[in-house]
Amino acid sequence: MMDAGLKAWAEIVRQVYPDLPILRDRTQWLAGSFERPSVFIETDLVSDKVHTPRADRIIEDVGLVFHFDKERMTEEDEGEPIPFDLTPFFTFLRKRRFCYSSRRFGVALVIEPPRTRPEKDRIEVTFRYSYLLSVPRDPVPKINEFYIAYGKERTP
Repeated sequence: MMDAGLKAWAEIVRQVYPDLPILRDRTQWLAGSFERPSVFIETDLVSDKVHTPRADRIIEDVGLVFHFDKERMTEEDEGEPIPFDLTPFFTFLRKRRFCYSSRRFGVALVIEPPRTRPEKDRIEVTFRYSYLLSVPRDPVPKINEFYIAYGKERTP
């Protein structure tokens, strides 16, 4: 269940851009065999610490690479990238105060401010975020009988 953060980010992108294809396969992305516009999502574990006896705090980095569309109507603009509008994406996160609760995957993301890096044909957005992950623990056997020693006798 360590990919809960990745699935939650895919859910966020799907809510903001319902028709945008989402890539998760790194080899396919590096090979460039995908349609444009699209977004590539990759997460990287930073730390995994015990938070409570029943939950671990997971801190991860996520990278979202939004690839621009290259289709133009006129021939002189052919091949020029069409910039991708990220305003709805950032507005969605600001409205939720950079906290997102995914009921579907059972995690609540606490997101730090983004870092963006524009390129010629894409824009890269990175976030650091954390969430609590429920960890099943083995039940501790209950003690049903107590014996108290008083003197030398044993009483139930």
